[in-house]
Amino acid sequence: MSKSLVIDHFAPDAVMRGLLDGEDFRNRVPGTTVYTCPRCAHRIRFRWRSFYQADGRSHLQRKLRHIFDDLTPELRAATQSFIDFHCPTCQAPTRIIFSIHEGGNISLHFDIYAVLVGEGMSR
Repeated sequence: MSKSLVIDHFAPDAVMRGLLDGEDFRNRVPGTTVYTCPRCAHRIRFRWRSFYQADGRSHLQRKLRHIFDDLTPELRAATQSFIDFHCPTCQAPTRIIFSIHEGGNISLHFDIYAVLVGEGMSR
């Protein structure tokens, strides 16, 4: 029997530091935000450009990618994307789910919806 995979759902403010909240938005990415892995506490800095360049393609193994896809909700009335990666320290597979909003003068805003994190090696 194969080992079951545990994937936890985290609110953005539980694992990301520096997000902005306002009257019309929540968990908006400013110039930079810092993700802290809930498995090993490794920190990764994401710049606004990381979200802008995200193309929704995953580098995770196919089986794992399909599991993450099944757990990724469709956000209403928003374009959405994600960033998939393995934590450099514990190798926990991670997906940051975010929505994309167009602002005035050809600007984009990225609001983090949720973060999905699988088991790492140091669990």
